[in-house]
Amino acid sequence: MNNSIINNFVDSFIAFLFAISGPVAIMLSITSANNIDTRDVSIWLFGCFAVNGFFSIILTLKNKQPLVLMWSIPGIILIGYSLKNYSLNEIVGVYLTSSFLLFVISFTNIINFLKKNIPTEIVMGMVSAIFLSFCVDWINSLNTYPLLASIMSLTFFILLFLSKKIKTIPPLLGCLISGLLVMYFTHKINISTKEISLINIYLTMPEFNLKPIIELTIPLIITVIFIQNGQGIVLLENKKYTPPLNQITYYCGLGSFFNAYLGAVSTCLTGPVTGILTSNPNTQNQYISAILFSFLCIIFGLYSPFVLNLLQELPKEFIITLGGLALLNVLQQSFVDSFKSKYALSALLTFLVTLSKFSLFNIGAPFWGLLLGFLVSKFIEK
Repeated sequence: MNNSIINNFVDSFIAFLFAISGPVAIMLSITSANNIDTRDVSIWLFGCFAVNGFFSIILTLKNKQPLVLMWSIPGIILIGYSLKNYSLNEIVGVYLTSSFLLFVISFTNIINFLKKNIPTEIVMGMVSAIFLSFCVDWINSLNTYPLLASIMSLTFFILLFLSKKIKTIPPLLGCLISGLLVMYFTHKINISTKEISLINIYLTMPEFNLKPIIELTIPLIITVIFIQNGQGIVLLENKKYTPPLNQITYYCGLGSFFNAYLGAVSTCLTGPVTGILTSNPNTQNQYISAILFSFLCIIFGLYSPFVLNLLQELPKEFIITLGGLALLNVLQQSFVDSFKSKYALSALLTFLVTLSKFSLFNIGAPFWGLLLGFLVSKFIEK
């Protein structure tokens, strides 16, 4: 089999494992804190993965670029806090309002205006801070599960070294295989007792309450356009792609509309997954990796109750190590792109604020980091 095709499969599978681990864990912690019924959680996951996977395939095929739509992690954190004060029906009303605004924005020049006026270095400073946490988690996994994490890491770096001299399997594939072997011999997973069944879909009707709409719509839009889409767009542009900004925003609105009735948070262009899918320079036609990833997401969404039970038995360090190693190259390039020009101070301040997890008015640190970086770039480093 052609090496590039193997890389497509490896990149898509590792990105998929990343997508169904940390982000899903964040969602589950929020749903658990708010006593959300597990059937509702499965429906949310169906929307976040299957519906977004479907639109990702369309968008990717139309543009022959790895344009993957997922769901806003800052958005679900924002909604998690708000579920203590508002009903799910009211939150659905917020989702629908946000989807309408995304539709409207997609037919304007707002995104292009923002892109021209916000230096790329600032956005990469934000991206660096977000990706740094995933790589630090990998280092910490060497403490929490040293056998698994160290064998996977050692395999990765040995293959990385050998790949400079001879033809080998992709380092991440070797890392994945070594991890599976360690779990096979040390961690028993009983799949046979788990029932495999398709998701039962039902809709949640909206309730349009002005208070949550005023409080949550703008922060939710910010998480989609600035925090999530901004990451993905810059990562793609750094790999010499030309992502269609308005078209992406339109599909975010479209996905958000359908997902709203499933109770799922707004659709966005993914950041870390895009980083993984575009990180391997030996992978040709990276849009194929995006399509394979999207098909895996659709399958996950359809069988989300079963897969959720299965994931709970996997050591978290397995996914953390894969994700951290996959993002190493992306993080390295993000630092280079952040601090290589006259906007180094702006990028540094954006990086520090994003890393601090500072929050104000229900809006997370990445936005405030971007705002501070923008102001410094305009008035101090201009």
